[in-house]
Amino acid sequence: MHSTGCLLVLLHSFLGYSHILQGPQSAAVLLHSDALFNCTLSKPWVIMTWLLKGRTVLTVLSATGPVVTDPRFTSRNNTEGNAFTTELIISNVSLQDSGVVMCDLQNNGTKEANLSVQVNGSLQITNHSLTVLQDHSTAIVCQASNWYPEPKITWMLNKTWADPQNYTTDSTLSTDFYDTTSTLRLAPSSDVTIVCVASIPALPEPQTTTVNLRVTAEHTKPSNDKTVLIAVTVTVSAVALIVLIIVGIVFCCKKRTSAKSSYQEEMRKVSQSRSPNGQNSKTPQIQGKNNLGFSAENISGNLEIHGSHDTGNTTAALEQVPDVIQTNNERHYPVNPKKIKQATVV
Repeated sequence: MHSTGCLLVLLHSFLGYSHILQGPQSAAVLLHSDALFNCTLSKPWVIMTWLLKGRTVLTVLSATGPVVTDPRFTSRNNTEGNAFTTELIISNVSLQDSGVVMCDLQNNGTKEANLSVQVNGSLQITNHSLTVLQDHSTAIVCQASNWYPEPKITWMLNKTWADPQNYTTDSTLSTDFYDTTSTLRLAPSSDVTIVCVASIPALPEPQTTTVNLRVTAEHTKPSNDKTVLIAVTVTVSAVALIVLIIVGIVFCCKKRTSAKSSYQEEMRKVSQSRSPNGQNSKTPQIQGKNNLGFSAENISGNLEIHGSHDTGNTTAALEQVPDVIQTNNERHYPVNPKKIKQATVV
């Protein structure tokens, strides 16, 4: 095959005209990067041009080389034997540069390729909580924003590709960019490393974002039912305690009121049983007073000692002194005298 190409180059050179041996190849490049296109011609050739979307951006002359009119479009040239290769360099590409690139050998044919300028935007997993209950279904959401063209989203679980049936992907075009959302559903039984993968042709390697999903046993996390039950129990207990306190206060107040009423009733009865002067009307008040007629000398003077020859006992008799009783300012003496004291001396 290589020998045949050499023979064609020699034949065309001998006949005196050139043609395009190999045209440019389509390329996908990222925004603001450089795009490169090669075109190989046979000798002899005189003039060739590069066109982008139908507009001439660079002219190359066999005698003098490239004629640069826009600094974003330049070329590098290489000659090998009877083959001449020119390389078009488009610097700092923009989305508007996407389109058809053409290599035109003056009057001897053209070759075309396609330029695709692409954009890789942001990529993130938007879940706020990365802890789930064991064997409970959960959804992991991956958001790719401001991409062009629409990115392809796939998932990996512990370095293994996820089944496409376990996730769904939706995209919307906003102005010039795509926003893509992919939702993965799984029910893990243990911790798992999750990777969201986004790819477009211009990326040498796919763009990824990774999270670690932690799985906890169900008993370590109280359910909503238990939480509600605890809240209801605490509320009922607090209400019951308040009711008991109120009942206790009311009972104590009633008891004190009853005791006070009983005391007042007893005092009323006692007041009714007394005379208007505050004294008992049935029983005269007895008050003891000093007997001014009593003298201790009379007792010692009337002491008699009686001797008994038979018993040898001596008896001392004290004079009987009447009690003085005063009732309502009147003095009363008892009819029968009372013996105060009698002592026997041996």
